[in-house]
Amino acid sequence: MPKEVFEERELILEIFPGTSPRLLPLGEVLYYRDLEGRVHITEEPHHLVLEPLEAAPAYAPVICEACLRQLSRQEARFFRFEVGVGEGHYRYLSFCHDTRQCASLALPERLREILLRAIMP
Repeated sequence: MPKEVFEERELILEIFPGTSPRLLPLGEVLYYRDLEGRVHITEEPHHLVLEPLEAAPAYAPVICEACLRQLSRQEARFFRFEVGVGEGHYRYLSFCHDTRQCASLALPERLREILLRAIMP
């Protein structure tokens, strides 16, 4: 009979079910863009979907929220997600236009921070 293998996160949540997500060790954080242009940040069991916004002409540089690089407006895209449920309030974030390159540069801790800020009150 093969031995069961548990992840650190699973053990902590099994023994201490009320543990804040901030105190859990990092799991696999996924950061990608889907075919419709939405950005997804996922760390089980949490999932954040950001809607893309129309590009607007501007010249001031911005900072990518994921990899923290300074970008020209041509290299950046703006996204939003709803804060609260059905309240019509949004938080706006900027990310690199090239999500694959950005994902290779972004630290998992930073992606997790973006995710937790979105789901925590």
